[in-house]
Amino acid sequence: MRGLSSFALALAVCLTGSGLTLAQSLATSDPFYPTPWMTGQGEWSDAYAKATDFVSQLTLLEKVNLTTGVGWEGEQCVGQAGSIPRLGFRSLCMQDSPVGVRFADYNSVFSSGQSVAATFDRGLFYARGYAMGAEHKAKGVTVQLGPVAGPMGRSPEGGRNWEGFSPDPYLTGIAIAETIKGTQDAGVIACAKHFIGNEQEHFRQVGEANGYGYNITETLSSNIDDVTMHELYLWPFADAVRAGVGSVMCSYNQINNSYACQNSKMLNNLLKDELGFQGFVMSDWQAQHSGAPSALAGLDMTMPGDTEFNTGDSYWGTNLTLAVLNGTVPEWRIDDMALRIMSAYFKVGLTLDEPPINFDSWTFDTYGPLHAAVGLDYQQVNWHVDVRGDHGDLIRDIGARSTVLLKNTNNALPLSKPKFIGVFGGDAGPNSLGPNGCSDRGCDNGTLGMAW
Repeated sequence: MRGLSSFALALAVCLTGSGLTLAQSLATSDPFYPTPWMTGQGEWSDAYAKATDFVSQLTLLEKVNLTTGVGWEGEQCVGQAGSIPRLGFRSLCMQDSPVGVRFADYNSVFSSGQSVAATFDRGLFYARGYAMGAEHKAKGVTVQLGPVAGPMGRSPEGGRNWEGFSPDPYLTGIAIAETIKGTQDAGVIACAKHFIGNEQEHFRQVGEANGYGYNITETLSSNIDDVTMHELYLWPFADAVRAGVGSVMCSYNQINNSYACQNSKMLNNLLKDELGFQGFVMSDWQAQHSGAPSALAGLDMTMPGDTEFNTGDSYWGTNLTLAVLNGTVPEWRIDDMALRIMSAYFKVGLTLDEPPINFDSWTFDTYGPLHAAVGLDYQQVNWHVDVRGDHGDLIRDIGARSTVLLKNTNNALPLSKPKFIGVFGGDAGPNSLGPNGCSDRGCDNGTLGMAW
């Protein structure tokens, strides 16, 4: 017994020591500088040539303008950047959605990522991506903020798992790649998100958590070892890059105690160097935590632009211009940001004279302020363009093909003249507030097709 006890004690000490070593190894994220320069290789070559010509005409202020959002509720889309009036170039419009054009009318609500993944049908992955892209395009959207490979669904209780496809990286990789191809073939830049290790909503933002009574000073950190990173979390993003995705959104969380949007190991090393990503990295909304450090770490565009909603303050904008002028950020880095953004733009077939945005995220009224945050420039902001086409047929097809059917053992079906059939639960009847009772989030009325 003494020998067994000694062995158990030694094993416990060994395991404890190994645990400490593992924890220590994940406590920091190794730096990787400088940001790899976009090369315009392969299928990016034509777009890169067009972008090079366009960016060569820009002043420093105009390049910075491409990288910095106008602020929350600054204009019609949830994110806008890059207006260059001198060249007649309208602002880039960034708009959700995981299941359709968010904050708009007369557009479809598509099946969730998890639903279409359950069909295991590459053709439907592509068709859904193309249809969503076509609806975004017809509304004037430049960048569709999806598809999703994070969260993958590591936590079954994750509130946004439905946006992604599957906890299986192989299935998610195929689904995200085909979705991206469809979306971008429709003429809209796809945005693979959220990069990376973004598996829960709790403690994703300090202010949000403080508002719920949690006293935290930093967002949560997803501590991930190299093998797990490559075999699980990075895998679908590798497929997204192979599919030619134009943009990637960095997440709210930290990875190994370094914020995702200024984590040079993740952005410069894994994404831009190892995977060879040629597009641009944009921040999730207020996921940026610094000015020059995030630029040097690989962030290319900040969204929505302000440090806090409706403040007008930004880590970039004027501050980024000053950082270039005083040498903190080299001008080649700003050139690379602008080249990446415009290369993605031209790659999907967008032109310098795109039609105007025809919807407004902040009101369904026909007329309203163009700049909702400050209530200025009252004009027509909604044209109520119906972009649905025949997409209802596709949605119905995905719904049918994603349904799990019972095996009809011993010819139990159809039921023979049952007197009663009981259907129980909250999903048994129609939504008490109607099909559109939940406008966007914070609602659990009846059967939910999507939710935050």
